[in-house]
Amino acid sequence: MNQLQQCHQIQGCNNIFIDAFKSRKEKILDHRNAFILTHYHADHYVGLPRGKGEKGYVGPAKIHCTPITANLLREIHNVDSCFIVSHEYGETWNHGETEITFYDANHCPGAAIVFFKVPAALLFHNKKEASSSSSSTSSCLSYEYHLHTGDMRFHPKFKLYPLLREAVAQRRLDVLYLDTTYAHPKHVFLSQDDAVHKIASQVKELLGPNEGYVRNKKQSFFQSSSSSSSCINSKVMHKTLVLLSCYSIGKEKVLWNASVQSNQLVYVNRTKYKMLECITCGEKEEESHGIIQRCTLDAQKSDLHVIQMGLAGSLHPYFQPNFEDCAAYAYKLQKGYTRVVAFIPTGWANASKYNQNHAISVKRVNLRELVGDGSGSGTGHGNHDFMHVEIRLVAYSEHSSYSELRDCVQFMRPKRIIPTVFSNEKDYLGIEKRFADLVDSQRAKEAFIGNLLGGGSNCKHGSSRQGNKKCADIMNPNDKKEVMSNVERKRKEPSQSSSNKCAAISIDDENDQHEVQKVEALEDRMACSTKLATKAVKTHQSPSCCNRKFHIDDANVAQLVSMGFDASVARDSLIAKKNDIERAIEWLLLRK
Repeated sequence: MNQLQQCHQIQGCNNIFIDAFKSRKEKILDHRNAFILTHYHADHYVGLPRGKGEKGYVGPAKIHCTPITANLLREIHNVDSCFIVSHEYGETWNHGETEITFYDANHCPGAAIVFFKVPAALLFHNKKEASSSSSSTSSCLSYEYHLHTGDMRFHPKFKLYPLLREAVAQRRLDVLYLDTTYAHPKHVFLSQDDAVHKIASQVKELLGPNEGYVRNKKQSFFQSSSSSSSCINSKVMHKTLVLLSCYSIGKEKVLWNASVQSNQLVYVNRTKYKMLECITCGEKEEESHGIIQRCTLDAQKSDLHVIQMGLAGSLHPYFQPNFEDCAAYAYKLQKGYTRVVAFIPTGWANASKYNQNHAISVKRVNLRELVGDGSGSGTGHGNHDFMHVEIRLVAYSEHSSYSELRDCVQFMRPKRIIPTVFSNEKDYLGIEKRFADLVDSQRAKEAFIGNLLGGGSNCKHGSSRQGNKKCADIMNPNDKKEVMSNVERKRKEPSQSSSNKCAAISIDDENDQHEVQKVEALEDRMACSTKLATKAVKTHQSPSCCNRKFHIDDANVAQLVSMGFDASVARDSLIAKKNDIERAIEWLLLRK
């Protein structure tokens, strides 16, 4: 997750911080603040001190999370229980006037998406603004609704979450803080169920022959062909070790299904075992959360081992397999393995053509060179002189694919998206643009104009008289002819009564004058825009080239993009109007 403040703080909630132990570290010292930890992954708890006492977490701000994450904080991170507040999925709790609800994020055990119901009054920066606008917002909605996804993989079950479903049905979800880890069309991978089945079935196929392996008929790789194809010939008898790459918490579905289908226990180290013990709490855990029942701490009792992500190879900037470390791992077990197959389940498997073309990488590793045994008498301990190593990339992730992100935004139809994973401003704007056709841009424009006109951000269309009056001044060019024809018609109509003639003329003249003034103002604005565009065409330059001296506020550009305008057009409008965002809005609406 990006460390910018906008990714970690909900608009209007100045004392609630999400996964912000590093970016908002100073806020920990205020007991009035609340910190939400969406799940127990290092990039989200980064900055959270381990242990108790002076060197540990001393608050006084409380940490709010799900029961599983609370267990991990207590048992693994050693945070004092007095600073941890756990909330079940679906349970609504309050911090100040804001109502907060956790729902299952379909990521790792204990991960939550966070639904916020924020009083509209909190969206104003101070009490003076709130009181001054209270009269004009009497008929406005009293709450805004925000969803922070933390890390998530979108799933149809999200549509069943009560509060979220209600907000979406009423078109009232305002801001979606979206996990955009894979927010690019190149990120396409299998559904979770399909990917899990693919890995589990391959594990079963690999480990099945181990039961019938005959130690007395071991083959030496010295006697086999040097080509990779001969190494994977089905006639060659192997005793196989399977390695599954995992993070500290996550991919339990893969472990569970691989264990069940292969009828093997899963070997994990003590740290992993302790973490798996923490995820069994609660009554609503998934079947895979009981994986601890199929785990062992004895490496000799299993041919299915969990290894740390990265041991079998690195993924950035492209896949680079680590054959030697996999071979060394298998050799040290001294169980006579002749083959080791490592799985790397990751969403980056299909991130490039190179990764796709090297999804299965094979190499014979010389164990004599690896362990430094040059005696020529073999490596001993029942192992062969060569180890067949195979590393398989599988497109499995616990983040949403690009198509799933599109489905998510299409379902939720927020007024605005705030990406939480991006590398720079260009990436941020690119992500917003990819989803611009799915956000509720009409609501976004109405709310934004409402803010500019002092009508509040959550007013219904036409609910504020002051807002209506000022919005009327921003006239659609298509209405120009109608206004002028009305003026001409009124001028030609005869008076109904001589006694009321003077009064009628006075009133009509005043109304006509007001409408003509609006048309003239509209014409002036359109003429200005046309003049700028014409000048740009004549000089073969974009409008942005005509006024380089104006510094454009990127926040204004982002705000206009979130309303559905193209980034380049938004930037040009700000340049044309000298960074005055209100006039830029007018300029853009007139062009529609």
